[in-house]
Amino acid sequence: MIRRCSLSGVMLLSLLLFLSSLFPFSVYAEDAVVKPADVRVIIDISGSMKQSDPDNLRIPALNLLVELLPDGSQAGVWTFGRYVNMLVPLATVNPAWRQQAKQAATEINSVGLQTNLTEAMEKASWKIKPDSGFDQSVILLTDGKIDMRRAGVAADINDQQRQRLLTEVLPSYIEAGARVHTVALSDAADEKMLQQIALETGGLFIKADNADDLLKAFLKAFDRAVPAEQVPMDGNRFDIDDSVREFTALIFRKAGAGETRLQTPGGDVITETASRQLDNVRWHRDLNFDLITVRQPQSGSWSVKADIDPDNRVQILTDMKLRVTGLPETIFVGYPIDLTMALTEKGEVIAAAEILSLTDVSLKVTAPDGRTGSKLLSDPEVLPEDGVFRESLTRLSQQGEYQIEVLAQGRTFKRKQVLTTRLMEPMAVAVTPDVAQQQLAVRVSPQVEHIDTALSRVIARITSPDGSSVIQSMEFDARQNSWLLLLDGEKGPGQYDILLNIRGVTANGSTFKTKPENIVAEFPLTLPGEAQPQVREAAPLLADEVAEPAADNVATDAAVEENIAAEPENEARSEPEVEASADTEKAGEEESITPDLAEKYQQQEAGQQSEENDEDVSGEPATEGVAWWIYLLLAVGNLAVFGGVGYWWFARRKALPGQAAAGQSEHRLPPDLEVNDLDEEDFSGDFDAFDDDSEEEIPAKPGPAPAMGGGADDGLSLDDDFAIDPDDGDADMREDWGEFDDPEEGDKNT
Repeated sequence: MIRRCSLSGVMLLSLLLFLSSLFPFSVYAEDAVVKPADVRVIIDISGSMKQSDPDNLRIPALNLLVELLPDGSQAGVWTFGRYVNMLVPLATVNPAWRQQAKQAATEINSVGLQTNLTEAMEKASWKIKPDSGFDQSVILLTDGKIDMRRAGVAADINDQQRQRLLTEVLPSYIEAGARVHTVALSDAADEKMLQQIALETGGLFIKADNADDLLKAFLKAFDRAVPAEQVPMDGNRFDIDDSVREFTALIFRKAGAGETRLQTPGGDVITETASRQLDNVRWHRDLNFDLITVRQPQSGSWSVKADIDPDNRVQILTDMKLRVTGLPETIFVGYPIDLTMALTEKGEVIAAAEILSLTDVSLKVTAPDGRTGSKLLSDPEVLPEDGVFRESLTRLSQQGEYQIEVLAQGRTFKRKQVLTTRLMEPMAVAVTPDVAQQQLAVRVSPQVEHIDTALSRVIARITSPDGSSVIQSMEFDARQNSWLLLLDGEKGPGQYDILLNIRGVTANGSTFKTKPENIVAEFPLTLPGEAQPQVREAAPLLADEVAEPAADNVATDAAVEENIAAEPENEARSEPEVEASADTEKAGEEESITPDLAEKYQQQEAGQQSEENDEDVSGEPATEGVAWWIYLLLAVGNLAVFGGVGYWWFARRKALPGQAAAGQSEHRLPPDLEVNDLDEEDFSGDFDAFDDDSEEEIPAKPGPAPAMGGGADDGLSLDDDFAIDPDDGDADMREDWGEFDDPEEGDKNT
């Protein structure tokens, strides 16, 4: 028996060695070489900017980015109207470049006669390439649409330029991995196109409702282009530890505010005038902010004498950093965000228990409607062995901007990261009940341009009143430019649940996945009184349309209780039963014959025990002894076989890119979007349901039920550490850091 176990152990070890060569275990770590940033800024100077930005706040917004860009990065600035101008040449950021950029910023105006966005994007792509050695990104600001109409050009010139931008210019950014962060200034901006650009390139779309929001919109884009290490501010106080080599304090000023003053831990006061006499202080005063950089700062508690603003911040240069990964610039309904957070020292993750046990790591999420929720991630009794804290956000469903803030607070240091992401819905879902025909139509329509409808898929799981369910692919209706599902209640009266799984592909090959809210319908379909059927539509992120009220017997999960029970006399019309797809039937057959694995395992254990008992009764082993060198030969043989297979697998994998290129013209669905890769997890209950008892839903603020596919946030998946504001306002029921606050009440507290 012992020898048999030894033999099994040798074989298992060989197998593990082989598997580890194919699927190496990964650990959280920074890249060996962090690429310097390459940031290109493209600014609209068309005539419409006179109304959108009457005070020309584009100048201080550009100055803000210029001052925040780290030394050694690469940057350039382009402006565009009818013509495109390289305002600041692409070059290495240093004091001379900053001075040149701030001087050139004074030339920004609003005299352009047209909006030549396509050419601006084309010229700014100079030297954008996959192997540039830089982390490449673009910040694009515009307040309008492509407008190249003038005498002597084709009537459809705008459509031509738009098409060229999306199909000829944008692919160069996508191929190079350059993210384009787009900022829409005013409601006149082409939001659909700007969101398309961000979606295709993995960038962030930001809406600045007016020029006063421009600086903070640029700041959000900058944080995604060049994530900066920060220390938190408590009011206007912040702590600097011994490891900080330099800090930059950004202080926003309100109109009529007095002079900003900075107080050192020793009590000295620094003003803009006094800073000119200090070699280690650089002070930039602009229209509505001060940016103060201090090199080799004194450690201790610093304070700023100025207005308190939630966007005031202190950016630091240090070897001890807080790294946050896993937050894409664009997120989609139904798919979780898996965040990882770790403290690093000179690129190495800090995993020492003596440090982590004294460090509080917390996560704060601010939803688009201003509500916030916080959670303490660290537990001194249960520390991650690799030093990496992990958290999944699975219930973000409100369309718009989310702010994710991670704070690490030790006994002698504090670190903070603040990142913005946008939840978008590239597909709109419309549900139309037809009471006369007793039929429910579900349509899914693209809300961005250039969706490859041949490669995109919309899969539906329909659960009938009898508990049976079927998974089927929705057909694309080219005339309506939408995927269509018709439900006629063929399984009899009762509640039908429809879960959708959308897997989209853009014309440029970018992919996205989304799971809209559950659709609930009660058959027979009925109308109250003489009222006509109403159409229920989703409120898509990428469209300006407002969803109509839902029909009484068609609802999302948030409004199931509003469903009206079917009248007994209204019977569903008898229709031929729709046969399930072959794949679905096959899946059903396999499920019906799947053995009870637990029972099978017990039988195997009983059989093995019987064999061992036989050996024990006879007093002799079942096999003769095996020499040690046979085990060695067996292990070497296993490694040789597995190694040969591994070599063949890697060789074949290496050849795949060429094969893919050869078949590029074929309409083949990317592997992660194949329909047949769906399993029960893709359709396990409500897409927003919690499977973990430790998770708690945080309901939306009181008000009408949201329209399907959007509306108020269902809550953030930060489990029961999130406390919900009680309706009675009892402060004793709240936790200091676990509230989900009303933004207005937060303002009062401030």
